[in-house]
Amino acid sequence: MRNYDLIVIGTGSGMNYVNPIIDSNPEMKIAVIDKDEPGGICLTRGCIPSKLLLYPAELVRELETASLFGIKLEIKDIEFRTIMERMRRKIGKDIEMIRQGLTENSYLDYYPKTAEFISPYTLKIGEETLHSKMIFLCTGSRPAVPPVKGLEETGYLTSDTVLKLNECPKSLAILGGSYIGAEYGHFFSAMGAEVTVIGRNPRFLPQEEPEISKLARIKMSKHMRILTNHEAIEVRKESSGQKTVIAKDRDSEEETQITVDEILVATGRVPNTDILHPERAGVKTDPQGWILVDEYLETSQPNIWAFGDANGKYLLKHVGNYES
Repeated sequence: MRNYDLIVIGTGSGMNYVNPIIDSNPEMKIAVIDKDEPGGICLTRGCIPSKLLLYPAELVRELETASLFGIKLEIKDIEFRTIMERMRRKIGKDIEMIRQGLTENSYLDYYPKTAEFISPYTLKIGEETLHSKMIFLCTGSRPAVPPVKGLEETGYLTSDTVLKLNECPKSLAILGGSYIGAEYGHFFSAMGAEVTVIGRNPRFLPQEEPEISKLARIKMSKHMRILTNHEAIEVRKESSGQKTVIAKDRDSEEETQITVDEILVATGRVPNTDILHPERAGVKTDPQGWILVDEYLETSQPNIWAFGDANGKYLLKHVGNYES
């Protein structure tokens, strides 16, 4: 068993605390664990890659307004692969810089492996066992996938896997009318795809103020179809290779069929605690699996703390930074 003064699980917002600790007390033994690419969700699969994609989409929409100022322009072609490779190249460079920094840092031990509790303050990392009286749980979250009939068999994209695309689908159905669905709806419609957004909530972008939600729907409906108060109840694969989504109006129960080349699931996030097994450490979670914390972000087990997406309060990068 290896003993540490601090164990940090996750290399996102949790790292904001590590460097100050090293600066103030370089004698501390610190372990940093992350099963995924280092840098956290925001950098590797979230807000940063999506914004790198939204910028060229904004350019397309901006160019479309040029005629209003007497400027005649024509977009001859959009090189989708080039746009995607640019995003992956920039993200990959940052990931490798962080990986190198963690690997070469003599003040900590970096474990690019999956961690799980086996008892309070004790974790299993591969074949090794680590122990510490102070642990930071910054385990993030992953895309939620709704239990829609036929969805798993038919196949779908998430906000993780969509970043690997090299060809733009000609048509796309997005399940989820919140900010992730809106962002990718904007991006793919600007790239030339025929987009349909299907949201369960009566409002598009329901977390926004009603006036903002209404205006966003008016503006974005010029470039895509937006269905609100609809729930996807079934997905099936057609002989042509396309995919059909059957969505039902939650009030009238009238069904609508949307046949597309690809489906993107953007129906929220779920915690990674099923991998961590916090219950073995006496760390309590809510019914959805988010780690319960007090006003100081301490869990039910003293000196084990959870921040960022792990506690489920606000799944936003700047909130995670503030908490850390």
